[in-house]
Amino acid sequence: MTDPNRETIGSDEMLVAFLDGELDSETRKEVENLIESDKNVADRLRFLSSSSLPFRDAFNPLLDSAPKAKLDAMLAEVLPSEPIRKQANGWNRRGFLAAAIGFIAVGIAADRTFLGVQSSLHDDQEGSDWRSVVAQYMSLYTSDTLGNAPADVAMQTEQLRGVGVKLGLNLTPELVQLPGTTLKRAQMLAYDGKALGQITYLDAAQAPMALCIVQSSKGAKAPDSERRHGMNVIYWSSDTHAFMLISHEPLANIKAMSDRLRQVLTI
Repeated sequence: MTDPNRETIGSDEMLVAFLDGELDSETRKEVENLIESDKNVADRLRFLSSSSLPFRDAFNPLLDSAPKAKLDAMLAEVLPSEPIRKQANGWNRRGFLAAAIGFIAVGIAADRTFLGVQSSLHDDQEGSDWRSVVAQYMSLYTSDTLGNAPADVAMQTEQLRGVGVKLGLNLTPELVQLPGTTLKRAQMLAYDGKALGQITYLDAAQAPMALCIVQSSKGAKAPDSERRHGMNVIYWSSDTHAFMLISHEPLANIKAMSDRLRQVLTI
């Protein structure tokens, strides 16, 4: 049976209040515990904090005419009254969300009106964010995405050289080749305005896998593992870069591959 309190604590309204710092210490701790234990809630929190578009300005005229009293009464039925502190001046994001509910009721698509960029939940939040984006992107790949053409070593060498120059790393086909895989290509992507290098492979079962690299000044971190979108992930950091190896291969296999990469990928 689903715990109703868990559903309330993990609701979008409560996560928005968490992002805005409107919860008392006890409720905030409950939300933090749920975020740590429930990947879906953690992913939803990242989504709710992922946009900096000026939705508030765009909806100000509608806010002025919103039936605030009625909407507050509606919201009071689904949210606890104690944990969320009132703000003295203007609308807080909870009130803005109430207006959004009213807009949706009359057919206005405003499901993201209350979004805004907030500080990270913990030290690894930034790393977790880029890995989440990469995993979602990789979940769309198939063997056909990477093509069946024979490997062109000269082209791969040039691609890796270009990626290496952008990231400040020495990258060659010989260095990044992994046992039991077929190296396919290297390319530059971007995340949050930062350069992101992607090196793609087909594994022994012809499933796509990738090594992704970003520059990072957060210092060296030992390898750790996680599972995202049905794939295994090994991630680690050097003094200057963060790395992520993602694959459908068993965790033990990609752990061995990551150990090799850690030895050869240097500035």
